[in-house]
Amino acid sequence: MKPTFAPHTPVPQPSYSQARENLVKAIPPKLLCLLACGGLDCRYEGPECWRLNQQAIRGVFSSWVTDDIIAMARPSNHLIEKYNIIDQFKRLNIKSIINMQLPGEHAHCGPALDCQSGFTYSPQIFMDSDIYFYNFGMPDFGVSSLVGVIDAVKVLTFAVKEGKVAVHCHAGLGRTGVLIACYLIYTLHISPSEAVHFVRIKRPRSIQTRAQISQVFDFARLTGTQLVQYPDLSLRHGAPFTLQHYLNRQALLLHGQEARSLRHIPKVIYLLCVRLSCLALGLPAPPDVHAELDKRAALRSLGRLVRETLAAKQYLPLLREGHQGSWLDTDSVSSWDEPLGFIEGEGEVLLDRRSYSDSDLNKITNSENLERSPYCTPALRNLRLWCVQDLKADLIPKKKSYKLDIPISHIGTSIDCTERCTCTAKKQLYKSISITKLGRNSQHPGPSSAARTVAKAMADPGPAGETILQRSALLQEELNSSECGWALLVTESDPHVLSCLLWTWLEKLREPVLGAEDVDKLSQGANNKKPLSVLRKPQRHTVYCLLSCVSTVSRFCPHREEALLSRLMRSLTKRPLEEMESLASLMEVLKSSLRETCHNYQHHSRTCSTDATL
Repeated sequence: MKPTFAPHTPVPQPSYSQARENLVKAIPPKLLCLLACGGLDCRYEGPECWRLNQQAIRGVFSSWVTDDIIAMARPSNHLIEKYNIIDQFKRLNIKSIINMQLPGEHAHCGPALDCQSGFTYSPQIFMDSDIYFYNFGMPDFGVSSLVGVIDAVKVLTFAVKEGKVAVHCHAGLGRTGVLIACYLIYTLHISPSEAVHFVRIKRPRSIQTRAQISQVFDFARLTGTQLVQYPDLSLRHGAPFTLQHYLNRQALLLHGQEARSLRHIPKVIYLLCVRLSCLALGLPAPPDVHAELDKRAALRSLGRLVRETLAAKQYLPLLREGHQGSWLDTDSVSSWDEPLGFIEGEGEVLLDRRSYSDSDLNKITNSENLERSPYCTPALRNLRLWCVQDLKADLIPKKKSYKLDIPISHIGTSIDCTERCTCTAKKQLYKSISITKLGRNSQHPGPSSAARTVAKAMADPGPAGETILQRSALLQEELNSSECGWALLVTESDPHVLSCLLWTWLEKLREPVLGAEDVDKLSQGANNKKPLSVLRKPQRHTVYCLLSCVSTVSRFCPHREEALLSRLMRSLTKRPLEEMESLASLMEVLKSSLRETCHNYQHHSRTCSTDATL
């Protein structure tokens, strides 16, 4: 079947002509307020010039852009009191307000500025009512750095989880529109053209200048490259990268507790290790893994709204009947096949050549356009079917289950005692593991069949079967193309596929996790109590994460321990099987670290048992 490609989405044009932009920049602020806004009678400083359907917040020019985000003109102390805006926020469940202004701007529009804050209102009014206040100043009619936009988008993403969010600048059009459009790109992975058009449909005249449109496109180019999970050119999504490059990319995208916990561990490695450990223990995925699914479920509704809105305005074609309701289609709105850019001069369009930078904001470079990709292929549709079945199997209640409560922040703490966690945290971790083990061993005295299956899959030295490779390649494709790949990953239940994904990721890095110099350092310090301490943090924590998984699996299948470590060693060093004998010293280091894991586990298990008895 010949794939159907998405048509080009029209590149948005700036609201202001080049001459008008130059004029705005040249006019002094006081005169600009008087000529462009109206001075004391500024139309954005009250409800007089706006119909009721243009006041989502009564008394303020405002519009809902999504069900969770409202774009609004700036409020003032006078309006807040007169129209009970705080009460309106509470009724609408608006828990946060984000201010895109710089202090002191538009001082000649409407009422006088608050002398303490430099804005038309005191942020303390909102904070006293348990409404979060954030300020990400951006010049009027201008832009800020990409780093600043990314930080603002991360905060907006966090705020949406807490409740609905109000975003404003002066009029709630230019800078406010930039932030919301970038948020849509960040969460839905739609194209910048689609994001700008959608925001403008919901909030007419948003994103006004060439610089602002350019920033939305730059943001899309940057975040698009950071989403690449597998360094495989054959998948048409990215060039090979190193472990540090990946962590740099990850740091730009993750936020909150997840960003702090996974500072030195690739998220894809962490999730694969957790999934394999859970399968070996015969347990469903832990809550933080299913949280990925909940997040995607909420965003699917927003993705559907965006697609339907753009289709209604003829920016996108109507969905074919065979694709309506598709899990992937509602999750990945665009296929990045449009020419990105904006009008620089008369008829001059800058085409987008999607960047494959190493996440250094100062070294963003361009490369060739990606080959067009279909909305949904039959293979990916089959992949979704497999994963939905796996998810249903995970969610079926079992007669007896034991919760594996190992938070992200505690991964590897059992063997990395010198940093990252306190004794109390380790104690809680081992108590959780010991209870799980005692509960399972009381009913399964020997190695479980699940653990044997996982151990065999992870230790297999030969190439995976054709079906496994195909399914693994499809998952890699999804991880490299849309955020819904995480949801597919955490519901995958075939240990052979998960093992293939794990070893493939390590072996396709541009440089091995453990290079020749690292192997020499480890060999020289093999007699140290903590031999892995000679490695850099990203290497050390990644190896600890992998060893934690191997420890969990080999605990039930001790006869597989050497084969598991040998397979791990091959992936970490990217050496062929024939050279494994020459790495005997590295094998001893890994064994020593694994023993340390078991020793710490047993010690803390006894401590937790004593505490429970007392």
